[in-house]
This record gives sequence, structure tokens and C-alpha cells, in this order.
Amino acid sequence: MLSRRRLLTRAAAAVGAAGLPLRALASAEPDRNFIFVVNYGGWDVTRVFTPDALVEPLVHTEATADPGLAGSLPFVDHPDRPSVRQFFTDHWARSAMFNGILVPSVAHENCLHLIMTGTTSSVASDWPAILASRATDLALPGMVISGPSFAGALSGVATRVGSSGQLQALIDGSIATWSDVRVEQSNARAEAVMDDYLARRVAAAADAASGRRQVILDGYRDGLDRSETLKGLANVVNFSSGTSLSAQVDLAVELMSMGLTRVATLSSNYGWDTHADNDLGQSANFEGLFYALRDLMAQLGARPGRGGGSLADETVVVVVSEMGRTPQLNGTNGKDHWPYTSALVVGPGVDGGRVIGGYDTWFYGKKIDPVTGEPDEAGRDLSSDAFGATLLTLAGIDSEEHLPGVTPITGALA
Repeated sequence: MLSRRRLLTRAAAAVGAAGLPLRALASAEPDRNFIFVVNYGGWDVTRVFTPDALVEPLVHTEATADPGLAGSLPFVDHPDRPSVRQFFTDHWARSAMFNGILVPSVAHENCLHLIMTGTTSSVASDWPAILASRATDLALPGMVISGPSFAGALSGVATRVGSSGQLQALIDGSIATWSDVRVEQSNARAEAVMDDYLARRVAAAADAASGRRQVILDGYRDGLDRSETLKGLANVVNFSSGTSLSAQVDLAVELMSMGLTRVATLSSNYGWDTHADNDLGQSANFEGLFYALRDLMAQLGARPGRGGGSLADETVVVVVSEMGRTPQLNGTNGKDHWPYTSALVVGPGVDGGRVIGGYDTWFYGKKIDPVTGEPDEAGRDLSSDAFGATLLTLAGIDSEEHLPGVTPITGALA
């Protein structure tokens, strides 16, 4: 019969068996948290990010949209999207838009890999996993609350909540009742005895081991430590609180404020793939997204950080979609897939109040000078891997280790 303890220790063993020595990976703790908000389906950037497109004859935009300006940051203003206007009014000084990011595909999954890893390789680790790998002293270095995860070789640092509350069930022990096989749940006293026994046995074995065996046992020991921390959260944190973007925001901020998580991935779960009725769907999606982003920034600003300020002073928010949409409407008043997209990065270390890159008359992304971030015909494409290299640099990570030969856009950093 399988006990809850054995379920937890099997999870811990999987961490070690994956060859991921958690202590060995923690070479330097990054200073910043990261929250990724992924909007799967392909957004129409002309709704928020490209006020210049309002006067381009080859680009369909809304007749009731106007150029907006918050501080020095231009955006698209619209009466149906007050949350967009209010967000930039409040946070323009720490916000940078990246316009014209090239994702050289029009297939959703390929583009999702590109915007999150810089490549279509199925084994590449995504930006959240790389960032979380520098915080393996935490119980949950990287939390995938919703949305994609391409952790690759760094899978040991990425924990998924689960679409049906699997993580909560594992932590509180109720997952035992999900089995088709009869499971005997241990009482608290038996659990404590087994916890002590396992901790002593693993510590003794790790201290006597060397080489590869020691690496595996160290990983197992770290997995046990993390599982014990999570068990203590069974009645403190509700990992199954909801799937709405608002509920995801609440959980991400709670975990970061408790010092449990350094990187979180969220998803808006809206219908962004608007091949029909583009204007109505995209406008509503952006209003909902920015309403949630306002809530996210307010919660971060209200929670104390590690350095004496607020979590907002220590957290970078990265908002992306894997592709953009065509400049013109199709026959069903929708817009199809487009291999250029935009991103929003908000937080410390960002050269805020400005736009990096841009779009030309044909709505192709402009080449940029990575040193300045300004459009430059003699420059380079604003590629998805260059965007990722910029995020790694923002976290104090040498991007060359993960993206050899890719130049980060240092002009986007403060």
C-alpha cells in the first residue's frame, strides 16, 4: 500500500534522479523576482503598443482609437480600455515596450517556443526555468501557475500547480484518494517518525558518498527538504484557489511575499486567436489583461520585499504573446497569424518610459541597435532570442552561457 510519505519521497527522488543537484546549481542568488504573463493565441499589438500604426494606410486600426501618452511612453488609447490608460498612467516610468519582435513562424507552438526559449528546440530551457535555477534554495524556485513550461534540463526547478489541483492534493495528502489502488494514509505521529528516519538515512548516505552518487543523494536530500517545507503549507496556501488571471495573480504574489518562489508563470486564458471579429475580441481581452496587471502591480506595491522596499521594487513583470496578427482584416473581420509581436517589461532595472524597436509601414519589425535599443537600418533584428538574452542580463545572468552569440539589448536596461 502506498502512503502519502512514499508519494512525497518519490517526488523528491525524481528531483535527484533527474541529475539536478539543487545545492550545486545555487551559484548566486538573483536580486529580482520575475512574473511572466503569457497570452497564448496571438494578440493584435495595434490595440495597445503601436500608436504610430493609427496613421498607416496599410494597417487596420479602430476608428475610435487615439494616440495616448503617459509621461514619455506612447500607447494606443481607447474608451473601451480604461485599464490600459490607467496602467500606463501609473507605471509608465518603469515600463518598456518591445515592438517588432521577430518570431519566424506562424504556428502557435513554434512561436511559443521561440518567445519563451529563443529556439524551436524541444529540449531548450525557457527563460523562467533559467531564472529560477539561480534560486534553488527556495522551496518552489519556479512556479508554473498557468501557461507554458519548457524547462528542459532544468525541470527540477519548475513546479506546476496542475489544472486539476494536483499540487495541492500532493501537499495535503488527498492525492492518495485519487488512486485506483487502496492507499493507507499515515497519521501525524507515523509521518514524523518516517520524516526523521529518512532525513537521517539520506544525510548519512550523502556524507559518505562521492562523485555522481553524492550528487544524486544531495539532490534527493534537497528534494526532501523542499517536500517538508511544502507539507507545512498544506493549511496555509491554497494552490487550487482558481484558474482566473486574478486568482493566479493572488497566488503568485502570496508565494513571492512568503519567500517561497522567485519566478512565476501566469496565463490570461483568453481567446486571443481572433481569426474572426478581431476588434471586439482583442479589445475585451486587453481590457481584462490590463485590469489584472493593475491589480498585480498594486499587490506587489503593498507587500514588503527582501531589501526594505516593496515587492514591486524587486519584481520584473514580463507580458508576452507568442505572435502578432496581420495588419489587415480577413474576410470574416478577423486577423490571421503574423510573425512579429510586442512585449511589455515592467520593473526594476528597465529603462522605462520608452519603446524599444518599432514597426515599418508594411508592419514588419524594424532592425535596431542593441546598444541603444533604437531603430537602425544597419542594425539587427529584434529577435526572440535577443529579447530573452535581455531578460537574463536583467537578472544578472551571463546570457552567453545559454545563448552563445546572441547580443542582449543593453539599451533597454537602466
